[in-house]
Amino acid sequence: MAKLMKLTGFLCILISVTGCWDRVEIEERGFVIGAAIDTTEKSSDDSFGTRPNKARKEDYKLTYQYVVPANIQGSGSDGQSKGGSGGGNPYFNVSSEGKTIFQITRQLSTQVGRSPYLQHVKIIVLSEALSKQGYLYDALDFFVRDHEMRRVAKVMVTNGEAIDALQVDPKNEPMPIMFLESITQNTVKTAKMLPPTNLGDVHENLLMGTSFVIPRLVVNNKKAAISGAAVFDSQDQKLVGTLNDKETIGLNFILGDIQGGVLEFLMNDQYFAVEVKQAKNKIVTNALDKNQMKFTIEINSEGNIGESYGNLNLLEPKELAEIEKKAEQEIELLVNQVIEKLQKEYKVDVIRLGEQLKQDHYRIWESVKNDWDKGENYFSKSVIDLKVNFKLREIGSSIETVQ
Repeated sequence: MAKLMKLTGFLCILISVTGCWDRVEIEERGFVIGAAIDTTEKSSDDSFGTRPNKARKEDYKLTYQYVVPANIQGSGSDGQSKGGSGGGNPYFNVSSEGKTIFQITRQLSTQVGRSPYLQHVKIIVLSEALSKQGYLYDALDFFVRDHEMRRVAKVMVTNGEAIDALQVDPKNEPMPIMFLESITQNTVKTAKMLPPTNLGDVHENLLMGTSFVIPRLVVNNKKAAISGAAVFDSQDQKLVGTLNDKETIGLNFILGDIQGGVLEFLMNDQYFAVEVKQAKNKIVTNALDKNQMKFTIEINSEGNIGESYGNLNLLEPKELAEIEKKAEQEIELLVNQVIEKLQKEYKVDVIRLGEQLKQDHYRIWESVKNDWDKGENYFSKSVIDLKVNFKLREIGSSIETVQ
C-alpha cells in the first residue's frame, strides 16, 4: 500500500510539472491576421557564398499585419481610436526581407515584442511581380508546412505591390485585412469576383500541375476592390495574364460558380437588368481520338427582373420570352469571350475540361495529359460548343413599366 501511494504521488507530481510546459499566455502572442509577399529589386548579401544558377535571384519582402487586441474595442469604422482603453490603432504592419519566408518570420520576432502567431491568418496577398516570376510554390511552402497555419486562409493576387493591400483605407472595418475579408463574402451579389480561393486549393493545384485561377485584388490610392481573376498556367506555374470583370462573369457561368449577379442588356433600345440567382453547368465530351475532341457546355440559369426601363408589359408571355432570349444571348457573349481568350491567347484550361475528359474518356486522356494545355496543347485545338438556357422566376413588385 505504501509503495502504491508513493507511485500515485509521483505520477501526480509528474503530470503537474509537464502538463503545460509549452504554454504561451494569450497576452504574449503576436496575432497575425494577414500576410503580403513581394520580391525585392535586388537580393541581399549571399551568406551561402556563390548563389547557385537555379536559385532565386530576388529576395522576398514579407509583411505581416498584427492585431492590437487592446485597441479593437475603442476603434471606429475608420480604424482610428474612438476613446477605447487602448488609445491607438487596432493593427500595425511590420516588414522584413530575406531569402526564405521561414527565416523572415523568425527575423520579425526581433522587431516586435510578441513573436508572430499565424493561426488567425485570414488572407495571403501575392504581388503580380512575384506571380509572374513563378515563385508561387516557394512563397507558399512555409505557410503550407507551418503547424499554426490553417489551409482555409484565402489567397489573392494584387495588381501592384502586395504590401499596398495591407495599407488600404479599411472603410467600415477596423483593419484592412478584415475589410478585404468582408469583400470576399459578396459573391452572392456580384459575379465579377471569383469565389474565394484558399491556401489548400492553391497548394493542390500546384502539386497536381494543373492550370488555375486566383481572385485578383486591385489597389489604387489606398482603395481596394476584388475584381477579375489572375490566370496561372500548368507548365511554369506562372501568372500568364488576367481576366477582366466581364470575362470573370463568363468563367463563373462555365464553372457553375454563380451565386448572384447582374446581366445588363437592351430591350427596345432601353436598358434592362436581370438578377441572376444561380447557374448550373453540364459538360458532354465527344472524343473519337485525341485529334477530334469536342466539348458541349450546357448552362442552365435562372433569375429575376431587377430593373426595367421603357414600355414593357411584364405580364405578357411574349415579352418575358424575349427577356429570357436576351439574357441567354448576353450569357453566350460573356462565355464565348472568355473561352476565346483561354483557348487562343493564354492556352490554359482553367475551365476544367481536362477533368471531364479524364472522367469520360480515360484512355484518350492518358494519351494527351502531358500535352493537354502545354506542349502540343490539345486544349486549344478542341472544339467547344455552347448551349444556354435562362428562365425568369420573378418579375418583382411592379408588373408594368412607365407607359
